[in-house]
Amino acid sequence: MAEPAVKHLTYSVRTRCPDCDAELSILSVINGRGGSEYWALQCVACHGVHLDIVDPPTRH
Repeated sequence: MAEPAVKHLTYSVRTRCPDCDAELSILSVINGRGGSEYWALQCVACHGVHLDIVDPPTRH
C-alpha cells in the first residue's frame, strides 16, 4: 500500500510576549476571512493578551 502524501503547513505565529519576552500560551484560534486565523495568546509572565492575525499557511 502506498504511503499517504503528507503536506507540511507553516504558520508564522508569535511565540514570545512583545512586552516582556516571556512565553505565550494559546487561548483560542478562530477562523477568519480568506483562510486566515485569529490567534488569542496570553503571556505566562505578565498575563497580557495578544491577538495575532495569521495568514493562510504556505504549503511545502
